Amino acid sequence: MSTHVLSRASAFNPGADLWIVAHLELSHWTAELDWYLNFQICKASRHQSAQTMGFLNQVTKLTDLDTFELPVLKNAPLMIPSERLLPNKWVVVVPGATNFESWIKDIFKVWSDLNQPSLRVFLPPGLSSGAFQQAWIQHISFQDFTVVLD
Repeated sequence: MSTHVLSRASAFNPGADLWIVAHLELSHWTAELDWYLNFQICKASRHQSAQTMGFLNQVTKLTDLDTFELPVLKNAPLMIPSERLLPNKWVVVVPGATNFESWIKDIFKVWSDLNQPSLRVFLPPGLSSGAFQQAWIQHISFQDFTVVLD
């Protein structure tokens, strides 16, 4: 098994179920994919979650009702189902590409949590396929995936 490097012309061809991209401001690939995904990445980056109103918090506290809040982590990966828009199943935006080692660790976690589907990684600027492959094999010896250079 080996890592395959795709050209710009074949970057959006079928062949992998999971596509990983960097944060929107770091990669032109993310911006290009965002267009095909009806700007879901851009919309998600601007989204503000609604806050529970103060009066409602007071009522639940006075009545001893359980409250339920689901905290949204600002730097959490964003997964978009894309099988109707692109030749894959998911596009995942993994922030933190400025620290390549932790970014690769986050990619590995997402990939593992999805039961290791076929993988394509759109590398951010400054990261070569060789550097990515060396950092990847520190986590697992599996190397049958594709990368697209920025």
